[in-house]
Amino acid sequence: MSKRVLGLLAVLALVVAACGGGTASSTTAAPAPEQTSTTPPPAAEAVLLSYTLTAGDEFHYEVAIDQHIEMSAEGDAAVMGEEEMPGSASIDLSGTGNFTQVVSAGPSEGTYEVHLTGEFSDVSVTGTVDGEPVDSSEVPEFAAIEPIDVTFVVDEQGKVVGDGADADDSMAGMLGGLGALGEGGAVPGLDFGQFIGIPLSDQEVTVGDTWTEEVEIPGMMAEEPIVTTITSEVTGVDEVAGAEVFVIATETATSPIEFDMAEFFAGMFGAFTPQDATEEEVAEMEAMLAELRFLISIEGSTSESTTLFDPEAGLARQVDTTGATDISMDMNVPDEETKDMVGFVMNMNLDQVVSFKLTSGPTA
Repeated sequence: MSKRVLGLLAVLALVVAACGGGTASSTTAAPAPEQTSTTPPPAAEAVLLSYTLTAGDEFHYEVAIDQHIEMSAEGDAAVMGEEEMPGSASIDLSGTGNFTQVVSAGPSEGTYEVHLTGEFSDVSVTGTVDGEPVDSSEVPEFAAIEPIDVTFVVDEQGKVVGDGADADDSMAGMLGGLGALGEGGAVPGLDFGQFIGIPLSDQEVTVGDTWTEEVEIPGMMAEEPIVTTITSEVTGVDEVAGAEVFVIATETATSPIEFDMAEFFAGMFGAFTPQDATEEEVAEMEAMLAELRFLISIEGSTSESTTLFDPEAGLARQVDTTGATDISMDMNVPDEETKDMVGFVMNMNLDQVVSFKLTSGPTA
């Protein structure tokens, strides 16, 4: 194979390596909310719910996560670059940690920039990888939970209206952003790197009232937009730490996500092909592109959550969310060393429960 074609394959290898770690995320269980159920739910005066945020505020949350991962893969795992992918795995992971939300002034009136950081320090793992028990002292690379460090802009109803000034998506310029696969993405129940709290109604609500928020973000590679529908209902009132809270049940549904980056790579290689390329070089490139495949699919995802919202303090005192989704990857790309086309297919089911509990803050 010519040196020119090998050079372009090196570019593909870098992009594949960059995408390789982007899909393994999270999955499932947490302590029950500290609340006492009431039947029937007591009445409550209708109020306009909003978040009370002030520049300089700092909120701390205890976070617990339980996740379950079922994965199967076949083909040449070298497609994933340095990522080591097993043929099959069944993993249960649980952990606890502490997250911090720091508030700054937003870019416009009525908005706030929120910087969220956190890490799971106490993590335990059980299960099997390729039939062998997992060493509880080591978390498999594909199941690791990376530290959270993300910034976003929200309004007084907790609706995300933009990225923070220090937001950094290393793939944004090249691929138009990782969408639901990146930080702050739209896969419900799987992304705990988000504003702690749900979007609130812009109307006064009381027990029995419902509202719906629809969030749309562009799809990758000019695909259909990704639509997330968030429906919430005030199901009752309760008391937590001496404060009266609204109990809000929320159902979230995100449309299926599918994109094939093969067309992107084909266009990129076409742009880099020298004008003086020989017929043999052009033929080699066309043959490679005809076999190229890089398909990523995320099934329609759903989650359910319960939020204990303190209307007087203007904050979520506790949020418990359960979610699940299925992710698949189907690739056929050149091997970085041999330059032969190699295939790789992976299917992963993720489900998790994550719980946030407020421990301190200006109005805690």
